[in-house]
Amino acid sequence: MDIDPERFFTTEATAEAYSPRGHSGTTNRRLVSPETGATHLEVLVGTIEPGQGASPHHHPGIDQFCWMLEGRARVEIGGLTREIGPGESCFFPADTSHTFTALGPDEVRVLIAYGPPYGEGARIED
Repeated sequence: MDIDPERFFTTEATAEAYSPRGHSGTTNRRLVSPETGATHLEVLVGTIEPGQGASPHHHPGIDQFCWMLEGRARVEIGGLTREIGPGESCFFPADTSHTFTALGPDEVRVLIAYGPPYGEGARIED
């Protein structure tokens, strides 16, 4: 099997942008995925405009982890609501309904990991 070693290296700027269903004002860029050779993990960077984010949803059979890079967000999961900011994280177990909303005047940047890979996305039209 021929392996292109370049697929193991990427940047946020060169990763293709997409807008996930049920997420307003959100742009995601995949850094690690089956396309890069991952079989059990997907990692992306999301940017969310102030006041925007994910309406209630869940991921059947897929765990999700979020690590805040910039901005502040309100997270709701399992009857809990918490505000998180840079250096803080949250975990959404598979099949558990959750929301994620950007707060304040600034965009949110968040590192997101799915296991197994989610692979969801609709391309953003230029």
